[in-house]
Amino acid sequence: MNPPVLSIRDVSKEFGPDVRVLEHIDLEVAEGETLVLIGESGSGKTTLLRLFNGLTHPSSGEVCIHDEPVRVKDPIDLRRRVGYVQQDAGLLPHWTVEENVGLVPRLLGWEPERRTSRVHELLNLVQLEPQQFRTRYPIELSGGQRQRVAFARALAADPGIVLLDEPFGALDAITRHELQRQFLSLKQRLNKTMIMVTHDVDEALQLGDRIAVLKEGRLLQIGTPVDLLNAPAHDYVVQLLRHQSHGAHA
Repeated sequence: MNPPVLSIRDVSKEFGPDVRVLEHIDLEVAEGETLVLIGESGSGKTTLLRLFNGLTHPSSGEVCIHDEPVRVKDPIDLRRRVGYVQQDAGLLPHWTVEENVGLVPRLLGWEPERRTSRVHELLNLVQLEPQQFRTRYPIELSGGQRQRVAFARALAADPGIVLLDEPFGALDAITRHELQRQFLSLKQRLNKTMIMVTHDVDEALQLGDRIAVLKEGRLLQIGTPVDLLNAPAHDYVVQLLRHQSHGAHA
């Protein structure tokens, strides 16, 4: 059996002596799997996500990519080779769409012709026509278009791993649903290993191969959407699913 692509082994994280954000977390993510982290604000889900690209580090325990500890990896090289999509897109405002999407290939030393070809390929992938959008600046785009550019940028160097921190959370409902639909289509085509943070139960059930439920830094349950729906392991999970069944969104 192949080792997991991503793993966390007995990880805890504290910010100072009195603030424990994660408590003895164990989880694994298989190749090509999408794991969704869900929980209320302060549950530790974003901190957990950021362990995998070295934006934060555990106080104890081990974080591994392909069975190699993240702590031994060069942090700059790591962040160039793990795709990362922020909630607010995080685009450089003074750079065009083409420059934003081509950022990591540029840092990796790709030739200009190769960068341009890759940027155009990815803009087509996220349904932004290159000739129409490549010379625009982020301020000239809608929120949904900015998130598509951010996703294209995360894929630019063809990383095997993509981290997504509430990528659709700041969008209106119609745009969010459209991008969720496109994400599912891209997920099937790209076969990336992905971890996504969300506070939206519907989104987690729709997009995740498995879902990890966190509360106050503890991992309460991890399983497929069917697992959670049929056999919730904690009262908090029951409450989350009841919230979903009433059609509400956090």
